[in-house]
Amino acid sequence: MELTKTAEGRVSIETESLKESWKISLLLMFRYGFCRWGIYIPPITDEAIHPNFVRFNLKICAGWDNWSCYYFFADNPQTDSFLLKFYNRHCAKYT
Repeated sequence: MELTKTAEGRVSIETESLKESWKISLLLMFRYGFCRWGIYIPPITDEAIHPNFVRFNLKICAGWDNWSCYYFFADNPQTDSFLLKFYNRHCAKYT
């Protein structure tokens, strides 16, 4: 797992592992109370869009592409802060 920044400067967690992406998803839903919102857009070319993770004013966008594999990125400044703390608590020890 890797902590990066999007082109817009938002915090992003990326992983090549399907198992790690499931771990992140399950933690977000069952430990932190996020719901999935949106539609799944299958990979027609080289990118798939997954439903967002939403909880109050926090929104984490999720998907998969050929370059970053599975990704989770913050949609606003409040989510930047949350996702950085989440990464340090649950993901940093695996890098």
